[in-house]
Amino acid sequence: MKKTNKGFSLVELIIVIAIMAILAGAIAPALIRYIDKSRKSNDVSAAKTVKTAIETALGNEQIYEWLTVGSGTADTQVLIVPGAASSSTNGNSAVKFFNTPSTAPDGLSISLVDCANEIATNIGETMPRCKYKKNAADPKNGTAKPVCFFAEINGKGTVKVGIYAHATETASTITSAKTLVESGSGMNFFQLSPDLCSYYQ
Repeated sequence: MKKTNKGFSLVELIIVIAIMAILAGAIAPALIRYIDKSRKSNDVSAAKTVKTAIETALGNEQIYEWLTVGSGTADTQVLIVPGAASSSTNGNSAVKFFNTPSTAPDGLSISLVDCANEIATNIGETMPRCKYKKNAADPKNGTAKPVCFFAEINGKGTVKVGIYAHATETASTITSAKTLVESGSGMNFFQLSPDLCSYYQ
């Protein structure tokens, strides 16, 4: 009678496992690069969405007049709070402004909350989150992780959008953004639109 093969030998199994380990080792770096590239692309796309949303809001003359005034010495800055709902922007919980006048310019019948609501509605139901989370070399902190989207509006209505990065990624980092922006310490801006910084290339 002919003997039937009941299974693989130990040597054959070791060879198969070794081949699989070699293939995984060769494929893993390419897969990681692909995932990183995909996350960067997602962030760039979200930044363009934020830029378009702000520019659309600036089409309203009253919003334009308020947000292009700035503080007199600095451009208006807009912080997009990740994950916040556009329907809950009362009190600027989804969109926060810095370096804006404390009172409305003469003749304006809208508030900063109205401006925030308009931008948040234009962005969508939920404010975007940063997908790319790797540390970036930074002269202020040594390393900084992307935390949320951040925009600047100059006196001519030109909008640039990027990533707000900080050495630590916590909820308090975002809530204390006003202090960080005003002091210039611990806050880092990596531009994504209209120009793309080297960190995202």
